Amino acid sequence: MSAFLTLTEREIVRFYRQRSRVIGAFLTPLLFWFVIGAGIGSSFDGGVTTDPAIHIDYLRWFYPGVLVMIVLFTAIFSTISVIDDRREGFLQSVLAAPISRLTVAGGKLAGGSILALAQAALFLLLAPIGHVPLSLTGSL
Repeated sequence: MSAFLTLTEREIVRFYRQRSRVIGAFLTPLLFWFVIGAGIGSSFDGGVTTDPAIHIDYLRWFYPGVLVMIVLFTAIFSTISVIDDRREGFLQSVLAAPISRLTVAGGKLAGGSILALAQAALFLLLAPIGHVPLSLTGSL
């Protein structure tokens, strides 16, 4: 269990030590949501109805998609960190250690999952800015 937690912690620490990765992880979803969402949103009428009670703002509609993109991009960058670990020789030394390969994969997976959940949770805090109604069950 100690190796699992150590690998998980290493994944999180590596993320926060790479300033460009931190900035990219938090700035990219904001750019997608505000800049692209506002730009493209003006070209959509919000649906087939013109009833204001049914009309859905494009930023509200685009919000869940951006949340999914956050999780997807974090998964991709976690996979890239495995390639970096292999290139740096860290992966070879961990695989030679007296721990199971499942522990190595699980530690990397847990670290990436924690990062994805933290980024998505921070983005959920921005929901009131976009007038996105959130409920507890809807957030989960």
